Amino acid sequence: MPYKEKKWIVGQTQIIDKMKKKTGYLTKKVSKGRTYIYLRKSYRVDKKIKHKYLYSFGVMPEALEKMYKIRDNPQTFPKDLIDKGFELRDLYDWILTIETKVTSTGRRFET
Repeated sequence: MPYKEKKWIVGQTQIIDKMKKKTGYLTKKVSKGRTYIYLRKSYRVDKKIKHKYLYSFGVMPEALEKMYKIRDNPQTFPKDLIDKGFELRDLYDWILTIETKVTSTGRRFET
């Protein structure tokens, strides 16, 4: 479920705050010599790590160009990502990760 529901009681009024929980990170996958850029999330099922691809940006370097177009035209930000709790601010981080080849947590990200 993408929403985490919290109930707050203020005075005599009950306020329900639906917070979108965004989980996901930028990853790459090499197939047949081509590098693809994905947004993916990892989770555990019975002590095994599973992965789910949330969004595909496509093949490099076209994926970076697609990100630039979205950045320059914020109204074209994919609805799928908005529904999963991601914002334009996250897109800036992903672009920076690809350009600097270092993630926001300091890990190397070679494309």
